[in-house]
Amino acid sequence: MEMAGTNERMKSRPGLSALLVACLIAELALVWVVGVSAAQRIRPPDGLKCPRNNLTSFTGTVLFYHRRLGRTDIRLRTDEDTTESVVVRHPGTEDPSKWFLLRAGPFKKENWGAIESARGHLHPKMRATVWVCDDGSNPIVDWQPPQ
Repeated sequence: MEMAGTNERMKSRPGLSALLVACLIAELALVWVVGVSAAQRIRPPDGLKCPRNNLTSFTGTVLFYHRRLGRTDIRLRTDEDTTESVVVRHPGTEDPSKWFLLRAGPFKKENWGAIESARGHLHPKMRATVWVCDDGSNPIVDWQPPQ
């Protein structure tokens, strides 16, 4: 009964009807856009043990990179216009490569030249995807050098 009354009121206010239709169209467009974005979610690297619902990733341009004994600090400007910082811990060594990938593949000793111009200095315009699990484990850095 209430719906019939509401329907009658809507007929008497054509401007309100048009506004509601516009809102519905906008909401459907938003659902469509979000659906497209969700469909384009990138797949985690093989071997990553973290459950997907505990995993996040950041992709963007590396702003800061400092490798030293025990830790490597990385800050990147994401493609979503946020700035994210991560620390890769590697106690007792200056080698974080155990937690590195190169274009989604294993990182090998000979790959250092693809990401660093000199020890501890990244090539310009270096990009990366950083995978972070909320369990406190080390992040995984997938380097994406310019082609």
